[in-house]
Amino acid sequence: MKLTFKPPHVRNTVITNEQGHVLYSTSTAFTFDTRVTVVKKHVPNEFNIGKVESSEILAKIEWHTFASSVIKYDGMDLLASQFIPNKGILGRRRVFRGPDGLSYKWKLGPRNCILMLDGKEVARHHPLEIGFNKPGHEAYLEVFSPVEHMLDLVVLTFIYVEKLRRGTQEAPGTDRMHAPTEPAN
Repeated sequence: MKLTFKPPHVRNTVITNEQGHVLYSTSTAFTFDTRVTVVKKHVPNEFNIGKVESSEILAKIEWHTFASSVIKYDGMDLLASQFIPNKGILGRRRVFRGPDGLSYKWKLGPRNCILMLDGKEVARHHPLEIGFNKPGHEAYLEVFSPVEHMLDLVVLTFIYVEKLRRGTQEAPGTDRMHAPTEPAN
């Protein structure tokens, strides 16, 4: 499964499948002391690509600088430091437990993130490619069949780790400049 991010900034984006149906969207409110990203899950309109039938809030991420961020998901307030803790040298690995009880590991690289299960790749981020040396493409997350059953959790944890990975690479406010429009009903 291929999930495309337009624009590629995970805190303010619209996420579509290969057919162009909107599956998720994110928006981030910026205030003086905190930022909150709302992750919405959409039921696509099968007859009108790009339109949605209904939407619900899947999760909220409260980003904190000096304390653990909080992920509000599945009726719980989860400290990110416990839900998807830092593992490995320089925190370039994040581990979480799936609904199947298995341990999944996001590896944060210099240009992308890869989700691993028992040493096998089960999801991979492909960053925006403008196309100077090779054909260009939008930023997308490739999700393989072993984790399609927990797509909501894969998307949510990807948003979290990709923001962490990009955190030191982007100028402050970059996400605000790329705020998407809300998917149409």
